[in-house]
Amino acid sequence: MATEKERVVFPSLIEGYMKGLGPRFTDETRRKLKAAGLDVAKMPPAIPVAEMTPFMEIIASTAWPDAPKTEQLRQLGLCAIRGWQSTLLGSAATAMIRLIGPHRALTRLDRAFSTTNNFNRAKTELLGAKEALVTINDVQQMPTYWQGIFEAALELLALEGTVAIDHQTPPEATFRLTWK
Repeated sequence: MATEKERVVFPSLIEGYMKGLGPRFTDETRRKLKAAGLDVAKMPPAIPVAEMTPFMEIIASTAWPDAPKTEQLRQLGLCAIRGWQSTLLGSAATAMIRLIGPHRALTRLDRAFSTTNNFNRAKTELLGAKEALVTINDVQQMPTYWQGIFEAALELLALEGTVAIDHQTPPEATFRLTWK
């Protein structure tokens, strides 16, 4: 496991936001990010997680300025997965994920997270045919962001369902996913 100083986010996450947000990723967003230290035209190979959190907040608050912060972050989580789906790797992986189904996909979350950062881990407990608890080791005090990630995952699997924050023990949080 990476130490706090070694915890990084990879540029593929920013690229996912850009694709997922489409026109909501504006020139204003680019300017604000650059002023905060991230030039999306010249992205570094990795971004320290301590720097990434403010970048995520800039992106979310610029895209949904009238929404509460928790909703801004949930929407950003949705867009992260939607944007990833539109990449070449993401579209191929989506087809495979749909083929293997929700149970196998949920038990392989660590692999998916490793394409965006080097520190998130997931533990999945299947509660039956259409329900699971997923615990993320560190939600960076943004559980609604992760709620959006899992809502988009259900979309990706072409499943109708809900995602709720089951409980939190910072830095981790557990999410209850149910689907039809």
